[in-house]
Amino acid sequence: MEFTVIENRFTQTVEDVAKAVGWTVDRKIVLAIASKYVASGKTFDSVKYKEVLQEMKEQSSWASPLRTAVRYSIAANLMEQEDTEQAVKNLLSNVSILKESKFRGGNFIFIGAQFLTEVESEKRAHAQAARALYEEIRKHHRFLTANDDIPYMVLLSNASDDVVLRAETMNRYYKELRTYNFNAGNELQWLSQILTFLSPQYDSKLVPNVVTIRDTLKKQDVKVKTMHYPLLGFLAILEVNSAHLQQIVDLYHELKGMKLLKWHREFVLFMAIQIAMYDMAKVQQSLSMTIMSSIQLIIQAQQTAMLAAVSAAAAASSSSSS
Repeated sequence: MEFTVIENRFTQTVEDVAKAVGWTVDRKIVLAIASKYVASGKTFDSVKYKEVLQEMKEQSSWASPLRTAVRYSIAANLMEQEDTEQAVKNLLSNVSILKESKFRGGNFIFIGAQFLTEVESEKRAHAQAARALYEEIRKHHRFLTANDDIPYMVLLSNASDDVVLRAETMNRYYKELRTYNFNAGNELQWLSQILTFLSPQYDSKLVPNVVTIRDTLKKQDVKVKTMHYPLLGFLAILEVNSAHLQQIVDLYHELKGMKLLKWHREFVLFMAIQIAMYDMAKVQQSLSMTIMSSIQLIIQAQQTAMLAAVSAAAAASSSSSS
């Protein structure tokens, strides 16, 4: 996709999304939704989008996360399903099943609910496996493992999974990445979790792949921050080659010059990788669309975490000044 086409589509889609959600919604949410549609080549349907938002409102209580900012991102995912009413019902049912497995309510359980298997008879077993994985990871990283890990737990688990092995492998990746100057914290934990996406077995090639990707990007003046760590994980498991990386670099520098992204530079790499991956998917049968949808939801999870941190900081500041 030529950059002029990307720029025009993005500008128009941002305007369409902004009108649909209202101008008071955080700009990062608008950019995330718009980039999803631009990357996939799909057109944003504002009428269908508003229908989903209305359906979410009708099926949820005033205290539900579906009445908070996270609903805008979730609605963008649900609108791809034909039956809007049933899509929202399924989401709420999945949330209830995850709560039965002792996951706490909140924004992240709603994001995680979108990863739960579609096979009705296997939903509870999947939720229980996700909870078992959560507990195993806590044994290695007690203070890091929290609600914001829920989407990753549901994404990576299945009923037949060896959760002990997967947690041990994650921890091994985490420790190994630390020796290459990756910052300790939630983002590194998420990266180590994503490296087990294809298998719970340790793969000696993955960490070197992540390091090479990070260093290649940095050498070409791409700002790689801790928030981008999970993206590096997806690129590593997909074994992107030098040509793919160069495409991401070129896109990054072109996108960085867009006025719409002037005050949201941290978002540029997310968008460049999304667009490049969709282009790769057109020519690579091995690039599963499951991975693409997973990347979309992981970006959503990260943005939710960032917005929660900003809100908490604002509340703390307001409290201390009053």
